[in-house]
Amino acid sequence: MTGNIPRIFRPGGGSGGLLWQAGLAAIVLMFSGMAACRAEPAAAAANETADRLWQDFLDKYAALSLHPLDASALDEKAREFLIITAGPRFRSWKPADQPTFPALLTTLIDKDPTVSKFERIEKTLAVMVPKIDIYGHYKFATEVAQWDEALRQNPGSIHMTLDLSDDGRILCYPQPDGPAELAGVNPGAQLLTVDSLPTIGKTLGAMRLAFVGPPDTPITLRIKQPQGKIEELRIIRSAKESPIVTTKESPLGVTVRIRRFDRGSADAVKQQLEAHPNPKRLTLDLRGNPGGDCDEAFRVSSLFFPEGTVLGKFTTHAGVETLKDGDGVFVNPGSIQILQDERTASAAEYLIAALKEGFPDKVSQFGKRTYGKSHSTARVLLAGGGELGVTDTLLSTASGRSWDKTGIDPDQAAK
Repeated sequence: MTGNIPRIFRPGGGSGGLLWQAGLAAIVLMFSGMAACRAEPAAAAANETADRLWQDFLDKYAALSLHPLDASALDEKAREFLIITAGPRFRSWKPADQPTFPALLTTLIDKDPTVSKFERIEKTLAVMVPKIDIYGHYKFATEVAQWDEALRQNPGSIHMTLDLSDDGRILCYPQPDGPAELAGVNPGAQLLTVDSLPTIGKTLGAMRLAFVGPPDTPITLRIKQPQGKIEELRIIRSAKESPIVTTKESPLGVTVRIRRFDRGSADAVKQQLEAHPNPKRLTLDLRGNPGGDCDEAFRVSSLFFPEGTVLGKFTTHAGVETLKDGDGVFVNPGSIQILQDERTASAAEYLIAALKEGFPDKVSQFGKRTYGKSHSTARVLLAGGGELGVTDTLLSTASGRSWDKTGIDPDQAAK
C-alpha cells in the first residue's frame, strides 16, 4: 500500500523525508499567503475608516465650531496630542518632526504597529477636543456602541448623570422626577458604591453602564449626600422617561417644571400656559435643567413678550443673529418665580436671563447660582461611530448680557 504513495508525501528519513517536509512547508506558506491576502483588505478598510474619521472631524469641526482653529494650527495641535497619547516611548518626539498630522501618524505606526491608526486618532481626539473647546468632547466609538447596545437590550435606567469633580469624586445629578431623584439622591451627592462595588478607579462610562439593566430591577447605591450624610438607597430601574414638561396647580398659582429643552418642549410648555393664561403666580422650575435646544428655549421665552420684541442674540461662526418674538403674548402672570440650581445651564440660563431682563419687577429667582454656560453644544457622529461635541452657539440676552463662567445668582439663596 505504501508503495503507491508518492515519495514527496512519505514521512521518514532520507531524501524522501526532506521532500515531504518541503511539501508541507509549501502548503503552510500557501495557506499563510491566503490568510495574508484576506488580512490585507481588512487592514486597508480599517485604514480607510481611520482616514475618513480624521477628515470627518476636520470638516465638522470647521462647519460647527464657534471659534475654529485654522487648518495649520489644528494640525499642529493634533501632532502635539498624538505624541502625548502615544506613550512614554515617544516622549522625546517633537510635533515638528513631521510637517503634518497624517505624516507623523504614519511614522508613529511604522515604529509601533500594535496600536491601530483608528485607535491613535481616537485617542488624540479624546484628549485634544476638550483642550481646544472648553465644552467640547469626543466619545470613543466603542463607548457609543456599548451604550446603545446596553439600552437596546436592557432599556431600564435610573435616569441619572455623573460628573467628575476636580478632586476625583464621582458626583450624582439625577434627572428631575426620575427614579434616582424619587429615591432620594440629591444633586451633587458623591457616589461611593454600586451594588456593593466601590467606584474608586472606575470611569464615568463604566458607572453609567452599571445603571442600565432590565426594567423594574433594583440597583443599590451607597452615596454621601451634599450635607455629609451617608445613605444606602435601593432604586428601581425604569424604561419610562419622565415627561419633559409637567404642571401642578395650587391655590397660589401654577408650577411648570421643564426638565430639558428637547424638540417639542416649547409646544408642551405653550399648551400648559394656554390652559392657564393669567395665573396669579407662575413658577418655572428649571432645577436640574441642563439646557439643550436653544431654539426651543427661545420659543418658550417668546410666550411672555409682545410680538416684535427683541429677545436675544445667538452668535455662531456665521455671525450674530438677533432674535425677535413672532408668537405674540400667550401668558401674562401676576408674578413669575424661577427655581434654579447649580445644574441649571445653557438654554435654561438663557430663559432665566431673558425673563429677568424683560420683567425685572415681576421675576424672582430662588435657589442657587446656575452653572454658568452661555453656549450650546452640537453633538454629531463621526465616521467609525464616535461622537464629537463642539461648541456652536453663544447665547446672550437682548442687551448682550452673557453669564458664561459666572452663572446667574438667585434673588434668594436656598438654605
